[in-house]
Formats: sequence, C-alpha cells, structure tokens
Amino acid sequence: MISNRRVSRPIELLNKLTLLGTVSVWLALLAGLLGRAAWPLDLFAHFRIQYAVLFILLAATLLILRRWIVASVAMIGLVVSVIPLLPYLAGDTSGAGETRAPATSQAQTFRLLTFNVWFRNPDIVRVATYIESSQADAVVLQELTATQAEALRPLLPTYPNYYIEPSRMGAAVFTRWPVLAAESVPLAKDGAVAARMQIAWRGVAVTVFGVHLNWPLGPRNSAFRNEELRQVVAFAKAHPGPLLVAGDFNLTPWSQYFRAALAESGLHDAARGFGLHRSWPAQFAPLALRIDHCLVSHHWRSVSAEIGPWLGSDHLPLVTDLQLQP
Repeated sequence: MISNRRVSRPIELLNKLTLLGTVSVWLALLAGLLGRAAWPLDLFAHFRIQYAVLFILLAATLLILRRWIVASVAMIGLVVSVIPLLPYLAGDTSGAGETRAPATSQAQTFRLLTFNVWFRNPDIVRVATYIESSQADAVVLQELTATQAEALRPLLPTYPNYYIEPSRMGAAVFTRWPVLAAESVPLAKDGAVAARMQIAWRGVAVTVFGVHLNWPLGPRNSAFRNEELRQVVAFAKAHPGPLLVAGDFNLTPWSQYFRAALAESGLHDAARGFGLHRSWPAQFAPLALRIDHCLVSHHWRSVSAEIGPWLGSDHLPLVTDLQLQP
C-alpha cells in the first residue's frame, strides 16, 4: 500500500510549481505592459501568445488541484493576454482598412509579398521559384546580400524592375509594374535605410516602402529601432497617396511602440482579422513571433493575409492581398 505521504509529495510539488509559474508569467506580462519604461521590459511584450498558452495550462492544472483562487488569477492573466490578440483572430471593423472584404476580381487585387531572405540563405533558387509563383505585384526583401541579389535577379524574369538599398539594414523592392520613382530613405543616423518605390499600378501611383528595422537588443539598438519607427510614422503622415509599408519590423503588434505607431501614423495592420501570422523564428514554433508586417494607408482594404512556406531563412514570407477603397 502506498502511503498518503508519498502521494502528497508530488501533489505538493505540483502545487508549488503551478503557483510559481502563475506568478512568473504574470510578472512577465506586467513587464511587457510597462515596455516603454525601459528597453528590456519591451522584450517581454512580444510573447502574448505564449503567455496565453501558459495561463491555459496553469489554470487547467490548478482547477484539477482545486486551487480555486490561484486558478482565478491564472484565468485573469489569460484574459489580459488574449485581449490584444482578438482583433487578429475575430476580424477588424475599425473603418479604414477594414478586413475580410470580398475580392471582386483578381485584376483589382494588389498582392504584396515581404520576406526576410536571411543573409546566410543557401537556397536562392527556391526563393526565386516561390516569388515567381506568388504572382505578387510587389516584393519587399530584407537581408539580401550583393551576392544573393546577383544570383536572384536573372531568376525573376517577371520582375524586371527593382530597387536595392545595399546597406546592412536596407531593403529591396521588386515589381512587375513600371517604376515612377525609387530612392533610399535613411530612418536614423547610422541606422536602417528604407527603400521607397513608387509604381504605376493600373493607372494608380502606389508607393511601397520597404523597411528592416533594427533588432532591439541592448539600449543602442533599441534606440535605433524606436527612432526608425518614428521616421516611418513621419513618412506615412506626410504621404497623401496609397501607401504600403512592409518588411521586418523586429516588433510584434503587442508592443506599445507598435500600437502607438499605428495610432500616430494612421496606418492599418493588413493582417488584422486573418490570424496571428507568426513569422520568426521559422523553425521553432513554440517561441515564434509575428515581426514581419504589411501596414497600409486608409486607401486600402485587406482581402487576405497569410504566411508562406519555409524557404531556407529564419523567417517565413508574408503575403497580403489588398484592394483600393472605392
């Protein structure tokens, strides 16, 4: 016969672990909510999906253990974690950029593909094959080295027009449409440089703004990223026509910096209503984050947004279909 003491020890240990887990996840969640106070705190903001999953597991275990009060605390944490995720899961009816619009015809749909190629990607042929098959109207690439660009260009016969910003934190834009203008736009001194291309799409001048913001590890890089984001906001506010801002933001929608940028710029996240689209790291789903984005001006209506296949990079491509508002 097994003694009660032997049975109670694992249960006691599980009680302690679930209590510690609940407190730890709550502290991480609160740190993220205070993200603008210090750069390390903002890093905790990006794991809302993971917090929600952990709170579900903790609450279920605590309910089985009949730890009602701690289970309630975990369920409150779950609600707080899930609230910002809901617009991406349930749709967005905020007006400009409203999602889930019916596509009237393929001819009226603008498709944008954004992808961080990864400077160590060994399979540029696979990348080119996917781009060609995507039928995108514009393609925004990040971390494209000079060697990779040289190999990629002849493999994209349907994208004869391109502009490549060669700096380390630059971007490249490829298109099948005539180019009206193209230039590099510095976003911060010694920081990222955006690639701006204006194309003539079915009689409309559409501006594509390709960005690759700095990875916010450390105070210096975090300050770069925030300044670069401010310049993206300034560019969007000053731009009167149809605008698409796409690329690797190194920032999730759960960050206060991201939400503030949308509010100030008037841009809309085209992926709202179409899922969580976790794009990095591509080969480790438990910690995957959504840091690749397509932001659009009020001229656009989202039709769809989806993640593409693995193409040899640490990122996954993001494909967005849009229509101009009537």
